[in-house]
Amino acid sequence: MAPGVLGQVSLRLAFAVYAGGLVLWLTVGTLPILVESVPAIADVVGRLAAGGGPLAEPAVLLLHPTIPMTGESGNGLLQYAFSVLNLVLGVLLIVRRPDDLVPRLLAIGLLGTAATFNLPSHEAFHILGSPWPIALLHFTFHIASGVAYLWAVALFPDGRLPRSERLAVSPRALTMAAVAVTAAVSLICWWSDFLAHPQFFVIFFGILIPVVGVGAQTLRLSDAATAPATRRSARLLIGALLPALALAVIWCAARGIAALDIGPSGAAAQAAERLQDLFPAVFAIVPVVLFAGVLRYRLFDIDRLLSRVLVYGLIVIGSGLVYLIAVVTGGALVSGASWWTVVVLAVAAVALEPAWSLAQRWANRVVFGQNLAPAAAMKTLISGLEQVSSTAELDQLVDVSVRATRAVRAQLWVSQAVGDGQRWTVRASAPAAAVAGFAGQVAPRLVPGRHWPVTHKGVELGMLTVELDVGETLPGSEQALLSDLASHAGLLVHNSVLAEQLAEHVNSLTERVNQLASARRRLVAAQDRERRRIERDLHDGAQQTLVAVMLGLRMAGADGMAPPAKTSMLRQLSRELTASRTELAEIAGGQLPAAVRDGGLEGGLAKAAATARRSGLTVELRVDLTGVAPTDRLTDDAAATVYYCCSEALQNVAKYAGASRVSIEVTAVGGELVFAVADDGRGLAPDQVADARGGLPGLVDRVSLHGGWIAVDSAPDGGTRVRGAIPLSSAERVGAGQQASS
Repeated sequence: MAPGVLGQVSLRLAFAVYAGGLVLWLTVGTLPILVESVPAIADVVGRLAAGGGPLAEPAVLLLHPTIPMTGESGNGLLQYAFSVLNLVLGVLLIVRRPDDLVPRLLAIGLLGTAATFNLPSHEAFHILGSPWPIALLHFTFHIASGVAYLWAVALFPDGRLPRSERLAVSPRALTMAAVAVTAAVSLICWWSDFLAHPQFFVIFFGILIPVVGVGAQTLRLSDAATAPATRRSARLLIGALLPALALAVIWCAARGIAALDIGPSGAAAQAAERLQDLFPAVFAIVPVVLFAGVLRYRLFDIDRLLSRVLVYGLIVIGSGLVYLIAVVTGGALVSGASWWTVVVLAVAAVALEPAWSLAQRWANRVVFGQNLAPAAAMKTLISGLEQVSSTAELDQLVDVSVRATRAVRAQLWVSQAVGDGQRWTVRASAPAAAVAGFAGQVAPRLVPGRHWPVTHKGVELGMLTVELDVGETLPGSEQALLSDLASHAGLLVHNSVLAEQLAEHVNSLTERVNQLASARRRLVAAQDRERRRIERDLHDGAQQTLVAVMLGLRMAGADGMAPPAKTSMLRQLSRELTASRTELAEIAGGQLPAAVRDGGLEGGLAKAAATARRSGLTVELRVDLTGVAPTDRLTDDAAATVYYCCSEALQNVAKYAGASRVSIEVTAVGGELVFAVADDGRGLAPDQVADARGGLPGLVDRVSLHGGWIAVDSAPDGGTRVRGAIPLSSAERVGAGQQASS
């Protein structure tokens, strides 16, 4: 047989003998009661007593005990329930995890405390005269329970002492300290007696064991390298040990008050006895939590059970402290008057509500590692949404998602259709992150069981995702909570999207109003300049011609001019009047550009493109007006505006862009005349796009007057694209340009 297999078999046999000894010890405790209450058993014991032999003396002592059984039936049942619980948990541990150090220690400690805390067995042991085989079991259990339990809580859950840079101890010194502690605990537990000094067991298991366990687990939690699963187990053990520690401290306070004889006669001593009887039930939390932590079982949802036990335990312990305070202060200040107790209890009742809230938050933090229990999350969310603005609703939702679960981060993603795909954006994140850094990702990283769709009326709007530490999992209750939160988020996201769209629309309208106001100001200035130009042109041109014609007419009407000369002068005056009429028509007529007037919009753009080609540019022109509906009309003003915008953009390309190729495209789409001029030149920086160079403000003015828009898209070394649109008119066609361009 291999050494490893031999060791396992030896361990299991030794533990089987150990467990059998515990069963024998617990059975001994029932013998006095069975002899007293069951006649058939009493007859058997009587025959053993009369027959002589090694069992005769114990049988006589059972029939005629010299030590009365002092334990009450209720306390006896409670102690046997505690013993059976420890026995079952210890056997299960050694069966499931026989090769690990902590389960071994814990199993030995559980069976040891099952024997140590059983008062009927101790009384029966003394009734039988303390026979040496049972005495050996007795002291074995005492020593095993103390030593094994101490090291089990110190090494829980991974079988190693916690690391700490502040405790720089050499391995040799650590070994010597461990041996010394084990020897001291063994000696103390061997010396102790449950009947003679039961207070020792309350102090040892209620103060020393919790202090060692809480200290060790606190060191683990302070270590950044501790794994999340180990942190969760450490928090659970701390939460399980604190009620026993608090009860032991209150018991010590009651014993001290009784020793000082403060307050009503015997009240503190009675309270200490009640607390001592209650201690096994409170300490039973510890083996259950240790068992669940070692085997990673969620027995009866141990997290929720422990959370409730901690909350109610804190309230009970607080009530006990209040009672002791009332007893001590009443005896010292008002000679034990009852009204003082009423005053103290009334003050405690006022503080009950905030104390309850604090206890719940603390228990949730210890057990779940979070601030909110899953059941309280929705209530917190609803009450919070009643007090926050609409812009903070999504932040509130993801904050509750983190506070009420084991997630370390929660993000709410919103999807938007962009072309043929989707654009995902993080709308809310907890803890707060640089949300802009997540914008524009293709999609969130989806992990099974960590994302929930956000829908509204059957339409998927986004995704609620959470992140967990390595090795961490979400229990079913928290997954159900996150699913509920995702369902609730649908309406919030829908409202948020509507609010954003409304804000964008308002901003667009505001920008349009500002553009129109600016265009009107420029138009007034342009009209004033045009008026002065017309005035100047009339003064310098047509007016001078007309004055010359008037003078010539006077000369022609004067006497003395020969008829041939008069005829020649009148002909010249006629030509001058005709030229003046043409000049006045051009000044005031507002006619189309000659290229558009002669060849329509397509012909005018073709001439502009031909001129640009002579400068070395490759120009592609496409004009498609087949999309003009029968009810739409391409007015002269629209044709002239598009021509001026395209030709101005073409001139800018030739002057500034350094391009080799340019394309001009004009189409009629959806009741609008859409145009675009794109080149492959050097492009513009973002701060140069709105530059006045090249007459871009003038183009904006032109299209704004017709209800259209214009935009410039450019990037360094990425070319420039000038695009815009003008609504088609439903009025009757004006001028010859319409006929030419239709």
